[in-house]
Amino acid sequence: MKVLYNKLWRGIYLNKGQFFAMTLVITIGISLYVAMTTTYANLGHAQQRFYNDNNFADHYFHVVQAPEGIAKQIASIPGIEKVTARIQRDVAVIKSDGTRASARLTSYLLPLDQQVNSVQLEQGRLFEAYPASGGAEALVDPAYLEANQLSFGDSVEIIAEGKQIPLTVVGTAIGPEFVYAIKDLSTMVPDPQTFGIFMIPLNQAQEVFNLPGQVNQILVVFAPGADHEAIVDEIEDLLSPYGNLASYPRKDQISHWLLESELTSGRIMAKFFPIIFLSIAAGIQIVLLRRMIRLQRSQIGIMKGLGLSNAEVLYHYSSYALAVSLLGALAGSALGLLFSYYLNDIYAMFFNLPKVEGYHWQVVLYSFMLAAAVGLAAGLSASAPIVTINPAESMRSQPPAKSGHNILEKLPVFWQRLSPLWKISFRSVLRNRFRSAVTVLGVVAAVSLLLISFFMNDAIDYMMNQFYEKEMLYHYMVRFDKPVKSHELLNISRIEGVNRVEPFLEIPVKIHYQGKMVEDAVSGQASGNLLKKPFDSQGNPMPIPEEGIVLGEITARKLGAEPGDLVTVETAFSIGEPVKTELPVVTINRQLIGSVCYTSLSQANRLLREADAVSGCMLLVDPGQAAHIEARLGDFTGINSILSRQKEIDNISSLIESSVYFVGIMIFFSLILGLAIVYNSIIMSFNERKKELASLLTLGFTHAEVSGLMLKDALIQAVPGLLIGLPTGRWLAIFYISSVSTDMFTFPVIISPFSYGLSLVVGLGFVLLGYWLATRGLSTLDMIEMSKYVD
Repeated sequence: MKVLYNKLWRGIYLNKGQFFAMTLVITIGISLYVAMTTTYANLGHAQQRFYNDNNFADHYFHVVQAPEGIAKQIASIPGIEKVTARIQRDVAVIKSDGTRASARLTSYLLPLDQQVNSVQLEQGRLFEAYPASGGAEALVDPAYLEANQLSFGDSVEIIAEGKQIPLTVVGTAIGPEFVYAIKDLSTMVPDPQTFGIFMIPLNQAQEVFNLPGQVNQILVVFAPGADHEAIVDEIEDLLSPYGNLASYPRKDQISHWLLESELTSGRIMAKFFPIIFLSIAAGIQIVLLRRMIRLQRSQIGIMKGLGLSNAEVLYHYSSYALAVSLLGALAGSALGLLFSYYLNDIYAMFFNLPKVEGYHWQVVLYSFMLAAAVGLAAGLSASAPIVTINPAESMRSQPPAKSGHNILEKLPVFWQRLSPLWKISFRSVLRNRFRSAVTVLGVVAAVSLLLISFFMNDAIDYMMNQFYEKEMLYHYMVRFDKPVKSHELLNISRIEGVNRVEPFLEIPVKIHYQGKMVEDAVSGQASGNLLKKPFDSQGNPMPIPEEGIVLGEITARKLGAEPGDLVTVETAFSIGEPVKTELPVVTINRQLIGSVCYTSLSQANRLLREADAVSGCMLLVDPGQAAHIEARLGDFTGINSILSRQKEIDNISSLIESSVYFVGIMIFFSLILGLAIVYNSIIMSFNERKKELASLLTLGFTHAEVSGLMLKDALIQAVPGLLIGLPTGRWLAIFYISSVSTDMFTFPVIISPFSYGLSLVVGLGFVLLGYWLATRGLSTLDMIEMSKYVD
């Protein structure tokens, strides 16, 4: 058997270029599997441990206000394991430079360990319910502390109930409901400079909001096996006297939903990309081993004649594929583990989770098993003909394969227009159908991955352009603590540099239709508003009707409502009694993120039984006066938040830059895949046709013409792959998006003509590079040496 092992390594050395290319493809496939599986395993483990350690809520109930003791009544309901009553509201923050931010102020009882949605202290110390200083102490999320350059002991000013209240920062903490800390879905990505999480004792929150003995949220954890729906109905009935504003399960909690979406999409990619690379690697291995077995037919006969069994010979040739696969698994596992650390750092920028890093040796073991399975499958498939080789028959030259007219020769209109060299190339490609098919599929896979990589950028560019250049045309969006009369906007319009002020009225609502109910928001827009434009499903701007309602696409789909249907809109404001109004659905509004419904400002006022009420305004300003305007807006105590469109764009752009490296890596891997498949195909064709090429040189063909013949072979296989790869890439993008889209988020499948063109150009580039690498030795060989070559 030592002789066979020596033969194995000698064979690999003699075909080192081809085996290296195969190893590289397997290395990439395994590295992607290890990196992504490890990263998402770490992220998933961190999520579950964090949730369990801090009693993450199963269901949320929002009320106008309820007595603190309601928690004991709910805790007595069978099936409830834990319950917490608390206060949570958004407040304005006056920063040290006079500009505004906003914070989600959340209350906690001490001790924390038994509470639902507890927090984990990161640095500093816990707040005290009754500090010796007599003021109020707070924990903040680490990102806000760092972004705003705060230190422990610093004071932050919030505005609540029209009063400025100082809070002393004593530490940082993270909680399971703030893993992805955004104010709402419209903000898309975290911006810790303008939005943070503040955590204070319940008694301090009650004092801040003038709610002695009251709460506005109830969080519950269900006991195992409990009937969730029945318990929720019972709790809603219990809370109905207190203004039950909203009720939703954990799966609809924004932070959890976003994290779950990322985990779902990551797990799909962790399977999808490695399968492509390993499948192509298996195809290359089969082609190479089939050729090796055909060339070594007499050697196989001698081995059998010397007493080796079919199984031993079969194992020997399968070992070529197995050795390459295991070597690729070794390199891929090491590369994948390094890559996983980079991915962990990327996710740490977005998600506030305890850092969990590990090697997950079971993933490495699975990667070796996966690579070995691919190698064995390819090796056994390619080596199967060994069983039929008879030692005596193998001493004779193998008769030429049966040949006839190929399919193109049956098309005389096409065939007769080809030059002799093109005919030679087409015959060669069609004679080796399996190898040609593997090459075409490899090019299809490489171009598809290229297109998917470019598609990511196109989709983000489209969303940024649609959201910030077409829909949101304001420079600033100002929201008030509570609705005010429209004449209050006069003070804002008089600020120097403010060119246009447009009012709006946002109302949280429950929309009912045929027994279904969806919680949403209605945005009432004035008829002359130009700074915020809704769009229909065709991407066209649509006017806001004076009567009726424009439903968001996601809400319409949940309700099953269409234009012309009559829906019931129930207000869910924390001020005043709920009001129900029937409104006709005028049309459907398409939104990429979240959902909001539109109506006229006058109609929105009628929903509240109000007149001239507004909850905020949009500003168009002189860009040179931006700093002055922000400072002046900061003087208004009734303003809850000030959203800068440009700051949002800058924040998203900076975060996108961090993910560009990942896209670049995917493009590089796609190039390696395409290069490996083209190189292997051409080098095998070149080695098989040395006698034919020598004959052409003898007949007077130049080296350039013979080299051109090999290029024609490459193009005949690559061009169909390039062309098929474009629609295949789009189909894969659609498949991927459909698998990760949810009720809150719809990612557009937008691929620009430039990306299609760039994919073709880059694809053609790796074809030409593979051709050059495979044929660069042609010019150094003369016709005499090549004529001596015996296949």
